[in-house]
Amino acid sequence: MELLHPINYLAVLICGIIAMGMGALYYSPLLLGKIWLATIDTPEEELKKGFSPVKVFGIAFLSHLVMAYMLARLLGYTGAATPEEGIRIAFMIWLGFIATTMIINLQFQRKSMTQFFIDSGYHFLVLIINGFILGLWL
Repeated sequence: MELLHPINYLAVLICGIIAMGMGALYYSPLLLGKIWLATIDTPEEELKKGFSPVKVFGIAFLSHLVMAYMLARLLGYTGAATPEEGIRIAFMIWLGFIATTMIINLQFQRKSMTQFFIDSGYHFLVLIINGFILGLWL
């Protein structure tokens, strides 16, 4: 299958950077950090043991780049070239793959729906913003 329009790598990079900034704010104590921490049943002190910021944030950033790149590829395959089309496809990806996978995992892990809404909500926002940016810049 051929891409109907080329990938804008600068837009992919910007999507990754925005996702990291959003995560820092979204999971901060200012927004949902305290609630999220309460839902994971792991004391904050335990989370800090052996924590390597370079490793954790490096992997997160690379993962966001892969997510943005793959969304850009899908937009290219479908010929989506507007922010609205980018958002629509991003929503379908979130609903069909992110939300469903997360809810299955949380059910087997016996985690709360609050954790599902916080974590999947973050990925929802990231994908929607990525879809807008990539749809605008492709």
